[in-house]
Amino acid sequence: MLCLLNRLLWAALAVSVASSASAGDLAARATTKNSPARANVTIAAKAGSAAIDPNAKLMQQRADFKVAWRAASRGDSVTLAPYLETLKDYPLYPYLRYAYLEATLDKQPDILVEQWLDENQALPIAAELRQEWVISLARRQDWDAVLANERYEVTLAQRCAVVSAHVLGGNSVASWSAAAQRLWLTPNVPLQVCQPLFDHLEAHGLITMDMRHKRVEAALIGRDFVTAAALAPTLNVDDRAWANQWLAMAVDPAKVLRGIQVPDEPRYQEMLLAGVKLLARNDPDEARLRWAEISHDYHFGHDESRNMRTLLAMQQAWHLTPDALADLNNVHDSVDPQIPEWRARLALRAGDWKEALKDIGSLRDRNQTEWRYWRARSLEELGQHDAARSIYKQLARTPDYYGFLSADRLDLDYRIVEQASKPSDGTIGKLEAQPGFIRARELVYAGLYPQADAEWGMATRRLSTASRCQAALMAQRWGWYARVIPTLANGGCWQDLSLIYPIAFKDTLAPAAKRLALDLSWIYGLIRQESVFKPNAVSNVGALGLMQLMPDTGRKVSARIGLTLDSPRQLLDPDTNLTVGSNYLSSLLQHFSGSEPLATAAYNAGEQRVNDWRPDTGALAADVWIDTIPYTETRNYVHRVMAHTVMFDWRLNGTPERLSDRIGEVTASAPVPAPAVATVAVMAKISRPEPR
Repeated sequence: MLCLLNRLLWAALAVSVASSASAGDLAARATTKNSPARANVTIAAKAGSAAIDPNAKLMQQRADFKVAWRAASRGDSVTLAPYLETLKDYPLYPYLRYAYLEATLDKQPDILVEQWLDENQALPIAAELRQEWVISLARRQDWDAVLANERYEVTLAQRCAVVSAHVLGGNSVASWSAAAQRLWLTPNVPLQVCQPLFDHLEAHGLITMDMRHKRVEAALIGRDFVTAAALAPTLNVDDRAWANQWLAMAVDPAKVLRGIQVPDEPRYQEMLLAGVKLLARNDPDEARLRWAEISHDYHFGHDESRNMRTLLAMQQAWHLTPDALADLNNVHDSVDPQIPEWRARLALRAGDWKEALKDIGSLRDRNQTEWRYWRARSLEELGQHDAARSIYKQLARTPDYYGFLSADRLDLDYRIVEQASKPSDGTIGKLEAQPGFIRARELVYAGLYPQADAEWGMATRRLSTASRCQAALMAQRWGWYARVIPTLANGGCWQDLSLIYPIAFKDTLAPAAKRLALDLSWIYGLIRQESVFKPNAVSNVGALGLMQLMPDTGRKVSARIGLTLDSPRQLLDPDTNLTVGSNYLSSLLQHFSGSEPLATAAYNAGEQRVNDWRPDTGALAADVWIDTIPYTETRNYVHRVMAHTVMFDWRLNGTPERLSDRIGEVTASAPVPAPAVATVAVMAKISRPEPR
């Protein structure tokens, strides 16, 4: 019965378009009907079904699906209707229905949404549609329908809808009011769903002063100053004064902390600690002065005082100040493992190899690869060559950043061993016939990579190791490099370097590299780290595409090179992204006088930060400079990009350039002025608030 209803409803869609369309609608439909994509299908149909080439039909359906998907996603029934019949046997037909339902959710009969969910509950997109539908039901206050979906609750938005259904639907059980109060105290709840519930709590006096204080305090500690400022006026007089002072301190901590006089009680002590921490991020010297005054006037606990002394010493280290090492040595009671680690890093930067060797020996992680390398470097500098060579030999067995550097110290060839993959056409054929992989493949061809990723994840979840390895080869045949590498990386597969380090998008990259005088291996190394060759990659801060460009950087570089960028989404197009990204990388390399390590670090952390990290005078060996980069994220990023670069150099040229020669040394000389392109936006790519 439901299947019949579905056919009738979808047929009604086409009929309703024909019967109610205006003259303009009819013209639009006629244009769609007579488009090349539609005409090809019509011609094939007239020739008779026996004459239709299955491959030609599939190619036509792929072209039709792209048009239909765009129409369905914007709820355009006029454009969509002609495609419903030709795509009914296409593997992505459920996705087409999903897109239209999602775009018109508030207007759809609930029974149609329920039917789609029942028929397609195994699809990854089912959970997304159910969430959107439950939110729609909550907006319409259809509480019975919301509660019928209570067992599927997985997100905060669904939680808000379910609790709203109980409380606003008349359930007088106290536990549901308590659940609503807990939601009110939860940070980052979706207000578009929760606000009616919160209005109910407010109207019935269920938001207490204690709740308001807790919510504001949590927002202030979490640096959510917008929420704190919005709620501060609802506090009592004393709490309002405390919150407003904290908010003022967030704007200018140095000004507020200088000579401050507040009650010596826990809530103000928490404020003072937060203020010193905030100040230390940008001005560790000023923060140290303010803490000396505040710690004398207020009674902080032992742990709070110790943790603040540790933080202030670490901020000196992260800012590479002249006093950093002395401050670290003055912290005697810290339990933070970063204190001895940064003593070692600063000793390396100062060229104090004896002290570095001693500090490395005291580290908990002294047996990790990084510190084994630096132990060997220290021993070598101190003349203990045999001991150093013994460590270098062990490290050089592994083709990674420290392995390459160790091989360079011994003048050994890099130990890069390729293990050819072993495709099984029989296994791959069986995998290709599975519905999940079929949908994943078609989603790749449609450019719907997030949905393809989800299908791939479900399809590979229960595969044996052997089958998973064959699935990676299948993805490689599709040209879907973004899935090849992580699928192989799950373990048990061959170390086929042609798959792990693919020479992808070469038609775009090779001419760009030649024109810009960039090392193609380096560009590939950066892409491998930034996106693992995933064209649709979008970071949590909005960096886009293969080379993870921030929209503002993309726009300004595009304008400089004469490329029109109408929307940031264009940066998801591989050719556009690679063109803009390679030009941006070229500008960084020019800015840093041809230093790949400096340009690589700047690509991740921003030019100004990298300028700040350069030595004040003279020069540093680049391996020392890289391992004293204050940001762990950037330090590891440079390691990986440079190691990937060696591997791509090997793939492209057979014998890679020595990593030690490639990274060279880092000087204090002023950089060449950068071209007229703002790069500050790229700094936002680092999500870490502290350089830890």
